[in-house]
Amino acid sequence: MKKLISILGSTGSVGLNALDIITKKKKIFIPHIFSANKNFKVICKQISKFKPNYFVINDHKTFVKALKKFKKKKTKILN
Repeated sequence: MKKLISILGSTGSVGLNALDIITKKKKIFIPHIFSANKNFKVICKQISKFKPNYFVINDHKTFVKALKKFKKKKTKILN
């Protein structure tokens, strides 16, 4: 049975290490909620690769940029 996983600070060192594990154990985890502050480049890579159900972005400018870029994707981007 797959488990939903949420990662707070997905662009930081602990978050990136957790995502490495998720990549290796795709059959076990479903990416559900990710959060980050303002590393736009890494946020975009994570949305494209993992397709989490929700991505919470703390920085408003980064949120607006990501919302424009991914408005037709499955991932809901929140601020």
